[in-house]
Amino acid sequence: YDFSFLSPCPTSGIMIYGKKDELVPVESLHELNNRLSAQKGIKVEFDAISDANHFFSKTDKFLIKSLNKYIKKETALY
Repeated sequence: YDFSFLSPCPTSGIMIYGKKDELVPVESLHELNNRLSAQKGIKVEFDAISDANHFFSKTDKFLIKSLNKYIKKETALY
């Protein structure tokens, strides 16, 4: 998968992906993680949802949980 639009990545954040993604191979995400980890000045976290596909069908509660956890950690909103 071509993630060149994220090079260089402009900001820190989180990438949440489904382990059952049928569109983006997990190897592509590992490669992206390696590239972003080498970039100075940003931190991009990766979180996998076990039973999620590319569209997080029927796993939205796990997606929301992951987002809320990240937001809570990164902000003073909670």
